[in-house]
Amino acid sequence: MEVISITPRGYCKGVTKAIKAVKDAWANPDTVKPIYILGFIVHNRYVIDELNQLGVITLDDRITSRLELVDQIDSGTVVLSAHGTDPLVKKKLEEKGLDYIDATCEDVDRTFLLIQEYAEQGYHIFYIGKHKHPEALAAMSLTDSITLIETVDDIPLNIAKPIFITNQTTFSQYEIKDLIQGIIDRYPHTILSEEICDATRMRQDAIIRYNQNVDLCYIVGDPRSNNTRNLAIISETVTNTRTKQIESVTDIDSLDLIGVNRVSVSSGASTPNHLTQEVIEFLKNYKPEN
Repeated sequence: MEVISITPRGYCKGVTKAIKAVKDAWANPDTVKPIYILGFIVHNRYVIDELNQLGVITLDDRITSRLELVDQIDSGTVVLSAHGTDPLVKKKLEEKGLDYIDATCEDVDRTFLLIQEYAEQGYHIFYIGKHKHPEALAAMSLTDSITLIETVDDIPLNIAKPIFITNQTTFSQYEIKDLIQGIIDRYPHTILSEEICDATRMRQDAIIRYNQNVDLCYIVGDPRSNNTRNLAIISETVTNTRTKQIESVTDIDSLDLIGVNRVSVSSGASTPNHLTQEVIEFLKNYKPEN
């Protein structure tokens, strides 16, 4: 079986920065312990488990907001995730006298600054993103003059203010085109700053470049990871390749490999490299049962 190792893949700079921030804080004797992470530092349970084994405490609840989660912390240091954080959360941490480390990705920070700048200038913001994704939730907290757009049905009618469009950094570059066009058709004089990060774009482009005459593509990553899910969607819909999204080598089903001669492997931007490498090595050494 021929195995195509797609690159680039795996950790982006934002993920690397966030994980390093937690590990550096843990190793620093001057950091007030315990260390809490508010929300998943990145969307990968293997990363979370590794940090938890150090003694780091991750607070995440699909029902409880991050603002409410702060109520569970009375002492220690809080690390804010790579996805960005509601300013009210930072304010509450400061009011409680808690130290915090902001591990927000630089690309996310840049997008948030654009949102605030245009909102202050009187624009209404159309933010293209995924409902309930932490980056989108943080973006929506920055101003009242903002609408989350996930599908064309979310585009509102008759906004009187000038419009500024931006987006979640991990959004699919193939999905976003139709949404942007739908907005511009309704609001022709819109200002646009498309903010899909370079890491996301390069990984998506690599899927298309490498998935040529491939029988099967594996995308390794956490099911909660939006960028991982987008890679799988692009592999399946843009390159018309049969695609399986898995978390680790243990998720490989030998039935999927029947008749497969050429397989490609990539991974999301928050997937540890060793998990992807284990998948690649397994496939390279795979011998079908007769």
